[in-house]
Amino acid sequence: MKRLWALFLMFCSISLMAQTDRGTITGTVRDQSGRVIAGANLVIRSLSTGLEYRTVTDGAGVYVVTSLVTGIYQVTVQSEGFVRQQFNDVNLDVGQTRTLDAKLTVAGGVTQVEVQPDSGLSKSSGEIGGVVNYTQAADLPINGRSFTGLLDLIPGAMDSGTGQMQDIRFGGLSDEDNTWHLDGIDNSGINNPFVDVNMRLEVSTEAIAEVRANAVAYSADQGGSPGGQIEEVSKTGRDKFTGSAWEFIRNSVFDASPWDAAGQLPGLHYNDFGGNLGGPISKKRKIFFFVNYEGSRESINQILTGIIPTIAFRNQVAALPLPSAQLSPLTQIINSFPVPTPQNSSPIDPISDQWFGSGPQLTAENSGLARVDWKINDKMSVFARFNDDAYTESRPDHINPLTGFHNESQPSAVIDVQNTFTPTILNDFRYGFNRTVSLEGQSTQLPYLVSISPFTQLDTSSGTTRNDNSYSFIDNATFLHGKHTIKAGVSFIAMQENKASPNSPDWELTFNNTTDFLNNYIDQVYFRGSNPLTGARMKWTFGYALDEFKVSPTLTMNVGLRYEYFGQDHEVLGRGISVDPLHCPNVVCPKSVPWYYPDLLDLSPRVSAAWAPAYLHGKTVIRAGYGLYYGDGQFGSLGDPIGNISTDYNLYNQHFPILENATAGTNTSPTGADIHRKDTGAHEWTLSVQQQVAPRTTFQLAYFGTAVEHVFNDTVTNPYNPATGLPAYPAYDIGFEYKEFTNHASTNAFQTSLQRDFSTGLQLSINYEWSHSINNGGIGGGESDTPENPNCMTCERASSDQDMRHYFTASTVWQVPVGRGRALLNNASRPVDEILGGWQLSAIGYVRSGLPLNVTLNRSNTDLPNQINQNERPNLIPGVPLYPAHKTTNLWLNPAAFAYPFSCPSDGSACVVPPGVSPWGNLGRNAVRAPGVWQIDPSLQKHFKVGERATLMFRAEAFNALNVAQYGQPNTNWAPPDPGVSDNPNSYGLISNSYNTNPTGTGTPRELQFGLKVEF
Repeated sequence: MKRLWALFLMFCSISLMAQTDRGTITGTVRDQSGRVIAGANLVIRSLSTGLEYRTVTDGAGVYVVTSLVTGIYQVTVQSEGFVRQQFNDVNLDVGQTRTLDAKLTVAGGVTQVEVQPDSGLSKSSGEIGGVVNYTQAADLPINGRSFTGLLDLIPGAMDSGTGQMQDIRFGGLSDEDNTWHLDGIDNSGINNPFVDVNMRLEVSTEAIAEVRANAVAYSADQGGSPGGQIEEVSKTGRDKFTGSAWEFIRNSVFDASPWDAAGQLPGLHYNDFGGNLGGPISKKRKIFFFVNYEGSRESINQILTGIIPTIAFRNQVAALPLPSAQLSPLTQIINSFPVPTPQNSSPIDPISDQWFGSGPQLTAENSGLARVDWKINDKMSVFARFNDDAYTESRPDHINPLTGFHNESQPSAVIDVQNTFTPTILNDFRYGFNRTVSLEGQSTQLPYLVSISPFTQLDTSSGTTRNDNSYSFIDNATFLHGKHTIKAGVSFIAMQENKASPNSPDWELTFNNTTDFLNNYIDQVYFRGSNPLTGARMKWTFGYALDEFKVSPTLTMNVGLRYEYFGQDHEVLGRGISVDPLHCPNVVCPKSVPWYYPDLLDLSPRVSAAWAPAYLHGKTVIRAGYGLYYGDGQFGSLGDPIGNISTDYNLYNQHFPILENATAGTNTSPTGADIHRKDTGAHEWTLSVQQQVAPRTTFQLAYFGTAVEHVFNDTVTNPYNPATGLPAYPAYDIGFEYKEFTNHASTNAFQTSLQRDFSTGLQLSINYEWSHSINNGGIGGGESDTPENPNCMTCERASSDQDMRHYFTASTVWQVPVGRGRALLNNASRPVDEILGGWQLSAIGYVRSGLPLNVTLNRSNTDLPNQINQNERPNLIPGVPLYPAHKTTNLWLNPAAFAYPFSCPSDGSACVVPPGVSPWGNLGRNAVRAPGVWQIDPSLQKHFKVGERATLMFRAEAFNALNVAQYGQPNTNWAPPDPGVSDNPNSYGLISNSYNTNPTGTGTPRELQFGLKVEF
């Protein structure tokens, strides 16, 4: 009774996700005639720790051992009157349910030994996803040694950028829709699911046992967002002491110059160093430890490029016949741009130069992790883990060689208690803590941001202070009953966002063109005052139940239901101004009205089936699945009422000085949001076939689709009314921001993959995906394009911003089979083995389509009847191609393809739009595409034996070995031709930057890296 009461208390503990960081081994034991064997004894032994897990088959001949740490196991099956059967080298991946069916022969023979009876086909569910193991994490050439660079290798994943957390997407959804876990506990950036900066060592690749990511149609034990579910698992200690120490170095002497650097070679010094140590604290008490440290130091003279004013234009500004109060700010702005010289610029026209320069960028990162595992007895085990990553960066900004800074740290901890109450009842309870501490700011010459088309934008000195926390309480239970494996769990996460954003006043000035600048005509002035340190609070509560049911020996059903309550965001001291002009009569909602009303009925059914036909000998699995998946978007975006505390306003058609027009202490440009918003709901479905094509090698052909409703859309409201000469809400600025969840998005994809594990010295991972994602501006999470015309959302329907049509990745790790312990020259002499033995080749290759781009133009708000000027597009000239006949970096897009739309009279007279004419451009959203990206990253390493236990490894890596020029995005801001100046006055279609301006990640010029590593 006491045990049942303890189970009830632990099961009622409030918490988050299932044991997705563990694995399960299950199967059915039969005799040769096919009859099930009840009471058969199984021993599952970990080859790394020696720990054993025992169970017996039930009346249906079924056994299940769950919550196993990822690794390699030996499984022994024995029953009285039968010969013992043994499975060796059973590889169990994170989150995997491994099916091992045994067929025992009658007594009289010797032990049957089977090695890897299948390739690990997924026979329990229908999700699209995969695993990256430690061999890949440790040996593949990842530029920057970040674990996020490994996610490219998982079916269903896409890297839409340079390999940072915010670049990883699944199923056509937003980067805000991913769930990140480390050892089953929240490992997100809290404000956003991803961390704010390129923290590459948040978890060292040397401390990762495996990474699993499920893209779509996963079971009910996962959720909290409709996107990818990423589970990182930290390494554990073994029954023997093992360790390593390493250093990887890079220097610009070995690198190629970026194509846009005008022959300059950015000076680089990069060091990555660290060590691991693990082993038993007490073999008798079965206590093991593992510790890791990794640090990096990076110093680069960053290449800077941009569009700047010519000397002639500077002189033209200096000669303006304006009063000093107006001329002085204009000359201050122009003087903030770098001065063009023949050595660092390339003239485009009489107004603008393409400028080349450099500025120092310094990065330091220190990451550490410690973990202890203790198997107290056969019924209870505990583990605890703590890690932290401290990151500091100072950097230039666009064409500003002065530095900005970003300091961030991300500590995380978990304690897990696992109890096996009976062979059929298991419980797992976890408590976790995650924290993000961030301080960001810049040192700039101007106190405001300035945008003058076609010049590169000058940034502001505004920054952010942030101290965010999440506390997770998680409880999951597993019940075994015959052919049913029933899992149930409840979860509770307390989210805290403590921030001051911005922590200093934020001014933004927009000049539509250089003519307006010369006339001191500012199209738009935006001001946002600094915010005090505020505290947003929200609590998530989840629950689920699922049944993994073996309908027959060849058919498994996974049926589940998940409930998700995302709670209500609020400020801890009651601060915040909620704005909703559509549902609150006075625009500002009363204090009695919450920031929004939460959804109470987010019920998510999930069902999948996996069928391995007997006549195909268990080497083929046909899988299908469907599920409904909910998410509440970006946590930070839900707290917009906090941002409304500060002074916010827009001014239009202004001249310097502008301060005299400001109204201090008011907020006439608030951020509004629908208080009756709905949580995003994604319907996801899959159909796939997995085939064992060779030992330990699996081929998959899959289709998946998604249909997402209540997608976030960021629009504007408060249009100008020509009849009254006032906006709809006269006390507020025209076109202030309004957030809704009314968009729709869909994705259809075909995916193929070939996977081979490393057990025989050759690992392969090859993935190709063709997909098409469509939406009307909203991707999901907190990502959305502001519509050109808020009253025509159907006009925005087009390919998603992240519609990467073709996506291919391939990787391999190959131990060259030559030398001692390998197939060839196994008995070679020591000198021969030192020369020819111990070599390993590794490589990664990428091929990606270019992303869609939206063509825009600069207009005055008075050009439009409603005076809402957001993401305006030009008219498309019929028959004129969008691209030039020969695309170059100077002209990737064709400026002759467009015309200026109808505009209202500039003299202030009534705006009468002729019948059949639209003041909004008819060019569709995302009509053009950026260049694609492809590269090959090989690695060669050699192992040298040092003594009896130690090995020295030397590695040489080349990133973008073929030095393929990786182009950034072209300028997509179009302006009508001015024959007196240029036929392309704002450099439309010009590519001025490389794809990746950092020295790590994908899309860099060729870079070489060398490393030494000692292992024992």
